[in-house]
Amino acid sequence: MKKGKIETKNKLKIILIVFAVLALIFALILIFTKSAGKDDSQAGNEFGNQTGLNNTNAGQKISAVLYEPRYSFYDFTDPNENAFTIKVPDGWRISENSGLIRQYIDAGVLFQVVSSDNRGFFYISPYGVYTAPNDLLTFAGFPEGSYYDPSGGIAQPMLVKKYTEAEDFLREYIQQLNVETDILEVIDRPDLINENPGPLITKQSAAEISYISNPGPNQLKNKVVGYIYIIESSGIGIWASTLFGYYSPESLFNETEYLVLKSEETFKVNPEWAAKEAQEVNKRAGIISSTQDSISDIISSTFEYRSESMDRINNEWSKTILGVEEVYNSDTDETYYVDSGSNYYWIDNQNNIYGTETDENPFPLEDIEQLEIKKGV
Repeated sequence: MKKGKIETKNKLKIILIVFAVLALIFALILIFTKSAGKDDSQAGNEFGNQTGLNNTNAGQKISAVLYEPRYSFYDFTDPNENAFTIKVPDGWRISENSGLIRQYIDAGVLFQVVSSDNRGFFYISPYGVYTAPNDLLTFAGFPEGSYYDPSGGIAQPMLVKKYTEAEDFLREYIQQLNVETDILEVIDRPDLINENPGPLITKQSAAEISYISNPGPNQLKNKVVGYIYIIESSGIGIWASTLFGYYSPESLFNETEYLVLKSEETFKVNPEWAAKEAQEVNKRAGIISSTQDSISDIISSTFEYRSESMDRINNEWSKTILGVEEVYNSDTDETYYVDSGSNYYWIDNQNNIYGTETDENPFPLEDIEQLEIKKGV
């Protein structure tokens, strides 16, 4: 009896040992299987992001680098009359009062944008509308410095002020700022003068001023472009000013200028609004020759400007100074801003952008297409 119990215990031990060995083998197999799968997954990720896949046509591996967007922009639409749209750098905040304005008879634009790192730009057209002084206004009790309302209450009164050339106007603008400034440069901008202004515009001037505000450890570099024109008829002169400016810490000024000008390029007037506005202008001012194209051109042209510093803001300049490449998808009309460093760029259906040294498709078995590189002008 005792011997039978011993044999039973031995058998039980053997069974338990066998089960333990089997469990250990199963656990080891599971661990190795998971480890191998993880290594394969990691190798696949590294391979896909950095080194590319086998090109079956060439039989060689094509190195492909995954690029994150360097800059991106978001859309802003005029909230007042849906008159225009513009793209603004991500992270930059648009002021609540930005949009179409109607301070006077015609439409204007007020646009102000700031970033968290003390950068920004503004566009105000018209910045001011003025009545040029004359003997008749003085006799009627409206000398220079007073306000005169020729609209009969339809629009804001106009300041009676002598016509001022753009360079002097910008100097006055700087003097009126409530901050300490140090003017760096003032230059004429004849390139902004409209070659076909119409019969009523008798004078035009444009200038650009660069200055430092708040000189010291927190100083900012600023650039403001001004355009002035005067309309004269029957001894009455009405003139207007438009200002466009941007500012930044000096260490970021090149990048700021680049982003602002790229934003400016996206400004578009809503053609439906422009057509309607042309009709309304005809009613208000009796202008029978206004067309959709002319209204659109007038508003759009106020965003167009050139200078030596602005002319260099092209792809070749940005690649050299900022290390930025602009790549373009002709199918979607989308432009992407990535770090420069590759000869060719590609985009997949997930909007991942890859760079390669050759023009061979790095992922021939995937849905991917080549992007065009924007060239300098």
